[in-house]
Formats: sequence, C-alpha cells, structure tokens
Amino acid sequence: MWVKVVVIILMLAILFSLFRGLFFLTKGGEENSKQLLRSLMWRIGLSLALFIIVILLDYFGVINMREGVLPVDPAQEAVTDERNNN
Repeated sequence: MWVKVVVIILMLAILFSLFRGLFFLTKGGEENSKQLLRSLMWRIGLSLALFIIVILLDYFGVINMREGVLPVDPAQEAVTDERNNN
C-alpha cells in the first residue's frame, strides 16, 4: 500500500512541476526563465527518482512487473515447450 502512495505522490509532484514550468514559459522574462529552468530540473530529477525507485522495488521483489503483463495460457505454453524439445 505504501508503495502505491509513494508512486502516486511522485507522479503528482512531476505533474505539478510540469505545469509550473508551463506557467513560467508563458510568462516570459529573465526571472521567469530561471524559474522555468529550475522547474524543469525538478521534473527531470523526480522522473529519474521514480524510475529508479520502481526498478529497485522490482529488483527486491516488493512489486512484480513481469507477472500479469501478458497472460499466458498454460496449454499454449505446453505446446510451445513440446515444439522446442523436438
């Protein structure tokens, strides 16, 4: 449960940073340009952090990204194994 909360909070922070950058982009000016750069740096950092966290959670077995992505029919898997063995 806590994993979902952390991921959702990071995604919301990324969206907030993205829209904050859009706001400063529309304003223009020197000071707003610096704020835009800072906002985009935060977005990139948060995105990298989210990516690394998800990869580490999968590596340590907290989440399983491989299970349930593509459902495999056991009967079809047995046919494939027979073909590979012959």
